[in-house]
Amino acid sequence: MSHDMIDRSLFEACAVLPGWNQNSRLEAWQNWQSMAMPTIRDEAWKYTNLARLEKIAFVRSPSTPSTLTLSDIPLTIPEDRFCFINGSFNPALSAPLNEDSYLLSQRAWPLVPNKLHTPRSYFERLNAAMLSDGLYLDIKSSTNRPIYLLLLQDKTVGSSQHHLRHRIKVHADVKCEIVIVDWGLADTTDLTTYLIDIELEEGAKLNCTHLKKAAMKGYHIRQTHAHLAKNSDFNHFNFDFGAKLSRNEISAHLNGEHAACQLNGLALARAQDHIDNQTQIIHLAPKTNSVEQYRGIIDDKACHVFHGRVLIDADAPDSIADQQNKNMLLTSTGQAYAEPQLEIYNQNVQCIHGATVGDIDEEALFYLRSRGLSDGIARQLLIFGFARNILESIEDKNLQNELALWIKTHLALDSELILELYEEHDHEDTL
Repeated sequence: MSHDMIDRSLFEACAVLPGWNQNSRLEAWQNWQSMAMPTIRDEAWKYTNLARLEKIAFVRSPSTPSTLTLSDIPLTIPEDRFCFINGSFNPALSAPLNEDSYLLSQRAWPLVPNKLHTPRSYFERLNAAMLSDGLYLDIKSSTNRPIYLLLLQDKTVGSSQHHLRHRIKVHADVKCEIVIVDWGLADTTDLTTYLIDIELEEGAKLNCTHLKKAAMKGYHIRQTHAHLAKNSDFNHFNFDFGAKLSRNEISAHLNGEHAACQLNGLALARAQDHIDNQTQIIHLAPKTNSVEQYRGIIDDKACHVFHGRVLIDADAPDSIADQQNKNMLLTSTGQAYAEPQLEIYNQNVQCIHGATVGDIDEEALFYLRSRGLSDGIARQLLIFGFARNILESIEDKNLQNELALWIKTHLALDSELILELYEEHDHEDTL
């Protein structure tokens, strides 16, 4: 298949950037060139067609300064933040860099193709070849406030492309929270790939919330790889508000005894959005625990794909895994594909999984209408209640409240009335 969407001249412009290992970048480029783009004949991509992407000729990101400010984002952003705009670090909107938070281009290139994960897939190789920059966070002490990582896309000329990679290391017994805001502030056709490598040492705990609201015409490929040591705890919350193509791949390797992982996701797809969530949890040590809950609300002609794989290794007895996926279709033209998978190689484990796809529960709707609510308000109440189930798993109450407003605005719900009615009825979703 053709690789004309990224011209060699764009690679050559990246190859001369200072601070990078040119041989590693060239190897990644050659490996990408030799690899065919995934098609619907590939198992992992059978519900996600990339044919339109290959027909787009992407251009280099503009070098002109952006005029974006933090007020352009309807979210409270604290001082502990690091901002990238169109793939480039923006020091004016960021906290000062130091020995524990620095750009990969400055002194951490050996950590990019790191010992934990080597680029193998199509978009990982493209990212390694075209990488512009990224942030290394070396978290050595517990934090009381969340660290914000802002990945913003401003208006560009033509079809731009951005490639980032971030590394996060949480030291032993350290507890911290990171919020990643991936926001497209213009309706442009862009290709964005970024990888996030996470390493948790023994006893570390990381709460990571990812908020993605990309441009409607954007193609976004995100991959997160987490490695958990003994007694570590990784909680990941993914809120995706849609794009032309939004692909979220996350893998968690539970390498140490009593390591625990929780993956939660909410996909809000409308118009012709396509949201594809691919998860993989690997239990490699005894007494490890994983909980996974993904939900999708699909409107108009949008599509949500969930493929979740949980593997219990033969060396992981007494492990527990719970995987659930639920989808609510608001129209007859929306689509949802759910594929939960379990691979178990040890008999002494507890594992359950399940998936549902359906429209609004008619019995629940009848019950609410019998309590005096109009049909429209009752439907909105059930939709918000379905989404709120994921919200309530976030420990940060301020962030939880702001996300509730985002969701209600995105779904065009009556914010104040819905919240009041939900609290009054304390309704449990029944899908």
